[in-house]
Amino acid sequence: MTNDAAERPSGFMRAVPRVMTILIAIATAAFFIYTAWYGSYPALVQRSILLGAAMCLVFLGRLQSIPADGVKNRALSLALYLAALCSVVTLGFIVVNFQAIAESSGFFGQTEVVLATIMIVTLLFATWLSFGPALPIIAICFLLYALFGREMPDILSHRGLKWSSLAAGNFLTTKGVLGVPLGVVADVVLYFLLFSSFLAATGASDTFVRLSQLMVGRMRGGPAKIAVVGSGLLGSISGSAVANVAASGTFTIPMMKRVGYSPKFAGAVEAVASSGSQLMPPVMGAAVFIMADMLQVGYGTIILAALFPAMIYYLNLFLIVDLEAGKRGLRGLDSFEKAKARELLKDSGYLLAPLAVLFGMVMMQYSPRYAALLSLALLLALNMLQSRHRLSFRAMVNALVDGMTSVAPVAVAVAVAGIVVGVVETTGLGLNLTTIMTQVAENSLLLLLILTMVSSIVLGMGLPTVACYIILALIIAPVMVRLGVPPLAAHMFVFYFGTLSAITPPVALASFTAAGIAGAAPLGTSFTSLQIALPAFLMPYIFVYQPGLLFQGDVLALIVPLFNAAIAVVGLSAATVGYFRGPVGLFRRALFLFGALMAFAPDHLTDLLGALLIALSIGIGEFKRRRSALSSATTL
Repeated sequence: MTNDAAERPSGFMRAVPRVMTILIAIATAAFFIYTAWYGSYPALVQRSILLGAAMCLVFLGRLQSIPADGVKNRALSLALYLAALCSVVTLGFIVVNFQAIAESSGFFGQTEVVLATIMIVTLLFATWLSFGPALPIIAICFLLYALFGREMPDILSHRGLKWSSLAAGNFLTTKGVLGVPLGVVADVVLYFLLFSSFLAATGASDTFVRLSQLMVGRMRGGPAKIAVVGSGLLGSISGSAVANVAASGTFTIPMMKRVGYSPKFAGAVEAVASSGSQLMPPVMGAAVFIMADMLQVGYGTIILAALFPAMIYYLNLFLIVDLEAGKRGLRGLDSFEKAKARELLKDSGYLLAPLAVLFGMVMMQYSPRYAALLSLALLLALNMLQSRHRLSFRAMVNALVDGMTSVAPVAVAVAVAGIVVGVVETTGLGLNLTTIMTQVAENSLLLLLILTMVSSIVLGMGLPTVACYIILALIIAPVMVRLGVPPLAAHMFVFYFGTLSAITPPVALASFTAAGIAGAAPLGTSFTSLQIALPAFLMPYIFVYQPGLLFQGDVLALIVPLFNAAIAVVGLSAATVGYFRGPVGLFRRALFLFGALMAFAPDHLTDLLGALLIALSIGIGEFKRRRSALSSATTL
């Protein structure tokens, strides 16, 4: 009896964070859905409610993973509860006192400064729990820069800010933590993540995998092609590389290993396929919504710009796995599921209708928030008509909670990025950095692009894509625009390389996750991912020099770089694998490689020479194959 009684409180205490998470998630989702239809509150109120709820969800989520016993665990639990309380008190203060804050004309008292300090510390703690120390450290460095600007070198110096004005400005205005990036999450991203969560709950991931089985399962190397196609379809709604690996990799990686792919290669294929999730429309993750807001363009413009580079990305991966299968003599699935397309569509094809509606409404310039909510309503209505797959009340609650808990880390990340935005704007750092970058690049666009690529990849190793994008779009994209790069191409360039950091050593989260599933060495899987995704690292240079690939300009401006990129991908894939309708020797491999690089170059003459080199390599191979076949026939 004594032991049972002792265990009950700990079990009860472990259940408390889960119950609180459910209540906060449901209440927050209900509030934002209501305000989406009936009108939003002022920006400070909307964003404060979202950030307060997001921080609470982060702390409560961590509480659910802490064992109940041990002094250290109890101390950490107490700290997390206290942090959650601080989140409610500080951001609740804005909601309750919004009118007084709006009428204060920027003059804040000691109470506001103290609450601002508590909120900033609590926010940095939440971000550290979600993403590790990198982003909080960057934010602290920017805060120190704002405070001690007089001590900086001349080109970076400024008059310096007092902590009271810096803290209150970040806390009580829309030029800091509660700035535009968080506003984009509150106005758009939240609804897309809710839609994605419900789509996953209805079985979208299984449907996409089964659909990819029907399409490519019987081809040579079928499981790897299922990973490419399935991850591309799943990624088009998830917008998260690591989540995509976890969702589809547990199914595709063992299949690839069974038919003969090495664990390292299987993990790399899944990591690269899943990393394309943030590049594949229509969802693409939170960063693109912020991009649309920064560029003041419709979300449909971003979707069109991303579409063809994403298609080339997956074409490259498809060719890589096909050539590797040919090189190893691998076949498709022997026990292939013989489901007819009609049966598949009858069973769960209704999941494609909301996606089609979402894509269509966005392309017709409807509000992204309205498109996501209407698509979600259609999904739930269609689901209620499906007796086999109808979501129970508990499943719907879980989907709602999962959606809001996926919003939480995005919200805290962009809120901390808002600190950086606020410091850059108030200190004039953006103009200073633009001058420095221009001087370093010496007006050489190529050098600036290389520096930007390295910066994006390095920052992306420690930051979520959305935070990495915001920082670099604020600091480096203006320099690229000054040197003649179209704004959309400049922002896409930064975004692309921030995304590819998920597969770039030494910190490659998507590759590491896939390696864990595959039972392969993490670094080996990362380097293999880097090798097979090489064309993706060259793609951004194409659309900077030939922005027609981003659907900027007339049809000819799109077709020429698209054709060149496709030719280059064929050559680079053959050079990487060392196989094209047969083994490729060193000489032909060099022809494929140099031909691909020349085809990637933004010049019509080099494009033509590259295509000729690739054609020459293919022709030599075909000549050798026919001569070998003729020789064999003569011998017989």
